[in-house]
Amino acid sequence: MTAHFFNNALTITPTNFANLPQSANTVLLFNANTLNVADYDLPRLLSEFELSVINRRKNPTAKQEYLASRLLLKMLVKTAFPEFANVALNTITTNFNHTSAKLELHINECVINTCISHSHGFVGVALNSKNNTFGFDLEKISLTRPFEKLAKHFYHSDEVTLITSQPNTQSQANTFFRIWTLKESLAKATSRPIAKLLSPNVFTELEVANLASNSQVVSTQTEAFDLTLVHKKSTDWRCFLLTDQLLTI
Repeated sequence: MTAHFFNNALTITPTNFANLPQSANTVLLFNANTLNVADYDLPRLLSEFELSVINRRKNPTAKQEYLASRLLLKMLVKTAFPEFANVALNTITTNFNHTSAKLELHINECVINTCISHSHGFVGVALNSKNNTFGFDLEKISLTRPFEKLAKHFYHSDEVTLITSQPNTQSQANTFFRIWTLKESLAKATSRPIAKLLSPNVFTELEVANLASNSQVVSTQTEAFDLTLVHKKSTDWRCFLLTDQLLTI
């Protein structure tokens, strides 16, 4: 019943900025640990609101992740929508809509639903012009975290059984973090707090939300991270790992 959720069916394609596809249904990944925030002309790249946010961040990794996520979104929207190709980056802004529980990208009079995820400096972003139901999450797979203890405390008993039945520590960790990214992705797709999806069985919740087919939920592992994408429309979502430095924009 749950096998297809662990198939690692999502393909990640390395690419550079020049070869990004003109498609809004794209997940774009980047290793933000390579960024030196001081190298960037932030007032040229970020809106006033975004500048106020990044200036409040004290942790260097948090600054890297914030800058990378906003620049990736702006690169993606300018590539996917030719009409925005010449829009100044600092006039594009991101705001969290507390009513819809969605991160929105505002460009001219257009509002586009987006989704971001980051873990240990690895950043992913996505946007969808038609505001279809979607969400994705990435999480670093850590063998040092007490994942069995965490699962027994937070997860459904069937999920705990699935984790503890795995033959070795690596497989148990892979299963724990796959269930985690499934829960986070579903939470983002359905605008539900993650706290309300920790204890229910995520496989049942996906069925209830009509998001359980093997074309609507795709996952993979890359660079010791687990990534899951949950989406209502299953036609043309693709995932790319950006190999450029973001300074090239």
